Amino acid sequence: MRRPLRTTLIALATASALALLELYRMTVTRVLQGGVVTWDDLLFSVVPLWTTVVMASPWCAFMARRFPFRSGRILSTLLAHVAGGGIFVALQMTLMISFHVMVHGAPMEWHGLLHRYAFYWAMELSVYAAIVIVILLLDARGEAAERQIASARLERNLTAARLESLRAQIRPHFLFNTLNALAVLARKGDGAAVDRAIGDLGELLRASFETHGRHEIPLGEELAFLERYLHLQRIRFPDRLEVEWDVAPEARQALVPVLLVQPLVENALEHGLATTRGGRVRVTARRDRDDLELEVTDDGPGFGAGPAPGLATERNGVGLANTRERLTLLYGARGTLVCGDREGGGGRVSIRIPWRTGAVDAPA
Repeated sequence: MRRPLRTTLIALATASALALLELYRMTVTRVLQGGVVTWDDLLFSVVPLWTTVVMASPWCAFMARRFPFRSGRILSTLLAHVAGGGIFVALQMTLMISFHVMVHGAPMEWHGLLHRYAFYWAMELSVYAAIVIVILLLDARGEAAERQIASARLERNLTAARLESLRAQIRPHFLFNTLNALAVLARKGDGAAVDRAIGDLGELLRASFETHGRHEIPLGEELAFLERYLHLQRIRFPDRLEVEWDVAPEARQALVPVLLVQPLVENALEHGLATTRGGRVRVTARRDRDDLELEVTDDGPGFGAGPAPGLATERNGVGLANTRERLTLLYGARGTLVCGDREGGGGRVSIRIPWRTGAVDAPA
């Protein structure tokens, strides 16, 4: 609803409420005093007075819109409303005179009109003030709600932009490693394998960019993406790369951030392969009451050791920091990432996020 129409309706409603209150007050007062409220009293005294107030109330709406109270303009606005109150009383008296002429068929005596105006100004200015104050309060409440909505929308958009930026940081890492795999095949002169790998890379990139606009996808879709990535990495490490899966069937329906598991597995592979015996990664996913638990472990040197020389990814580099920040943006305190060494050697990354399933709309 447009603001001029809204404020006019508020003014009419407020004036009508004041008229009903005045009618009730007069009736109760007469009854308590032992008097009787007649139809003449209503038709020729109360009704004309308050009907004209209601009819003149749109002027209050105009003044409230035209002269809202703002910092630094209090005095000038107050003076404007005092003048506006005077015009309101003049409008009301004009309507009352017109009503008197229509009912009695004779013009009203003009003697003492100025005195009567001064009397009504002192009495009806409070009515004008009440209507304007109600409009200003409701407008202030509406503006506060609009600011809150705008702030929430801005925060959501900033979060979405930040998430998209973080996700964009991840793509070059797996692309770099995948291109390394293609380079290995090219040096071997295996043209057929290169063709297959290029096709896999195309599918991998298509799946990556198809998630644009979504920040969460089902875990099953995320794991399918990871399988494509691992298939290409097996070209680089055909004899050493081994991945174990322990994923509960129901967990595949849970929503997870896009590219959540891939950078963790990539990180685990790099550090597992840094040792002569390493190269085994285990991915676990299960539901724990209202949360989804994800765990990626490897048989590398663990988090206590420094980064191996020559590796593209540092142990505490982009992958883990990026993932931790995205979890905070999406889930607040309920999204956690914990790193540590596991018994028997190797590293462990554990993630806990709220359990949710179903479709996720793209951000506005």
